[in-house]
Amino acid sequence: MKHFKAIAAMSLNRVIGEGNKIPWHLPEDFQWFKKMTAGNVVVMGRKTFESLGKPLSKRINIVLTRHPGRLQKDFPELFADAWVARGKTRVAAPFQFELPRIGGVAATDLRLVKNFLNLSPADSPLDFFICGGAQIYEQLLPHCSDLYLTLVKREYEGDAFFPPFEDRFELVEEIVDTPEFKILHYRHRGLR
Repeated sequence: MKHFKAIAAMSLNRVIGEGNKIPWHLPEDFQWFKKMTAGNVVVMGRKTFESLGKPLSKRINIVLTRHPGRLQKDFPELFADAWVARGKTRVAAPFQFELPRIGGVAATDLRLVKNFLNLSPADSPLDFFICGGAQIYEQLLPHCSDLYLTLVKREYEGDAFFPPFEDRFELVEEIVDTPEFKILHYRHRGLR
């Protein structure tokens, strides 16, 4: 089975967001995120997608949502019926989860993404990066083989927090260490 990878940034007090925005501006970390995820699949929740306002370029964007109709209403040019998959949404039967092209976007629910991963060949050239928000990290972190975590070396006020992970993951590498942040690579103890 192909496993997810998580990529996140959190402050010393575990904050990842405030008012659906990232409370810091670290261009070097944004470049790291772009380099890691380019050409791959990014999986995010609806609120994270709405905060971006558009798909991340050079990546396949999968948006997890309980409300695909809301995405169709708010982003009609992006979420045509063919790419929205959820129980009652009009999708050709039998259902087959199909990825859009690089730069494209799909809306689906967690169950269908897990089913897709169970069917994917282990040697798939694409990595699936979980990139927020808090609820998505909480649900999918147990299914991630790797966690790439930017630790911002300050505390911030916020309303979204990164879930505890330390009991499942072990630090394998410190990738970057700057005065403002460090990037750490963790591996899941039970998923290899």
